[in-house]
Amino acid sequence: MEYITFLFVAIFFLFFIFKNKRFKLEQISSIYISYAFFIKLFSGFALWYIYTYFYKDKSVNDIYKYFQDGKELAEIFKNNASDFFSVIQGEKIDNTENIKLFESLKFWTKPNSYGIYNDNQTIIILSSLLNLISNNNLLIANLYMSLISFLATFTLYKMLSPYLEWKKFYFFILFLSPSIALWTTGLLKETIILFALSLVVYFTTKLIQKRNIYLVIGLLTSLLILSISKTYIFGFILPSVGCFAIIQILKNAHIKLFFISSYVLIIVFFITWSYTHNPVVYNLKNKTEEEKRKEYKRVNHISYEKNVLGNNYNILEMLRFKQADYKHEAKLANAKSLVFTKKMDGQLSNFFISIPFGISNGFARPHLFETKSLLFILPALENFMCLLLILCLFIFPRKLNRDEQILIFYFGTFIVLTFIFLGLLVPVLGNLVRYKAPLLPLFYFCLLTLIDKSKLYSFIKKNKFKNPNFRKI
Repeated sequence: MEYITFLFVAIFFLFFIFKNKRFKLEQISSIYISYAFFIKLFSGFALWYIYTYFYKDKSVNDIYKYFQDGKELAEIFKNNASDFFSVIQGEKIDNTENIKLFESLKFWTKPNSYGIYNDNQTIIILSSLLNLISNNNLLIANLYMSLISFLATFTLYKMLSPYLEWKKFYFFILFLSPSIALWTTGLLKETIILFALSLVVYFTTKLIQKRNIYLVIGLLTSLLILSISKTYIFGFILPSVGCFAIIQILKNAHIKLFFISSYVLIIVFFITWSYTHNPVVYNLKNKTEEEKRKEYKRVNHISYEKNVLGNNYNILEMLRFKQADYKHEAKLANAKSLVFTKKMDGQLSNFFISIPFGISNGFARPHLFETKSLLFILPALENFMCLLLILCLFIFPRKLNRDEQILIFYFGTFIVLTFIFLGLLVPVLGNLVRYKAPLLPLFYFCLLTLIDKSKLYSFIKKNKFKNPNFRKI
């Protein structure tokens, strides 16, 4: 029955795409939009197939483990809806059967949440709702998420394409990029992140055109969704949102200067905070190796109590522990695609030394010389294409208008920070590709906006004229 229900939903969506004016695009025909819709559905099926038949340990398999917890939470809802909402709000419940169901949730709590919201709960709540409407069928739930992914991706294209010269190219990148297609179309946090970012883009571009209190509320709501999807992404985009708000209020014409000045102040604040707020000191001078290990273990335990289990925040120490958490999880999962990450020791000098490694891993890994399977060949080709686009933006720079400058600095600074963060902390190539996937639509937008199409085409024609064997790209 659930398959028939989904078939009707899919047909309704397809009919809606053909008939609704909101899905009409100037340079993209309806048939290509329909193809994009089917690509999303196929990608959702492919993701389900990979997690079902390749990642067979369902106890550590992200889709299955969250869906299983969602199934237990859905049972709580069936037994008593008020208990369901009590669990979400962190309140106690009295029903004995529901207490047992709640205690069976393996991933509802996270031991190392670092004093911030546990985003596992967001995906588990969503999974419980999908369990209810799909009759506990993971494939159908995954396909419903594919529909959400299609709407999010289409929204990103529709709102950002007016600022692009490369409209058709951008459309095909969004829907044919393997990383975007695979990792943002299933029951994963990345799909929710993509959806939240599409809302951020929608309300941001609308606010550029006009100021409206309802649009402001919409932007704040989309940021709230982003904050409960992945807290660190919300933290990295927040400075950009603040800069955007001030520029719009003051009508500041010096956008580049304002963004750069703001981030310089943030860096100064970060350095000051690191030196003054709960500094961690490892006294290792004039000690034997054994004494150094004991001192490190002693201070490490104190720092963990303060910065992870306590309410004090030392950013560098939190990054160090988070990196260690990622490495520990990789070892437990017996991850094979490990990548070198510079070990962080909580010191400011070590943090700045580690940044080049974060840039290299975040922007260029996996590369073509480390591809061991199809899952890495395609992302490596994507990274190679991005490097070519980065090269092109220096050779064929495009002059930007005010609105384009706002969007480039708004999303560009946020993406750079996030990619460096992932490159610093994530030691598994597969996870690195997956975590970057929902940010790639904005990354591609920034790169393509900065490249002058006419200059590039003139260069191609010129070289083609000089060399008859030169083929048009």
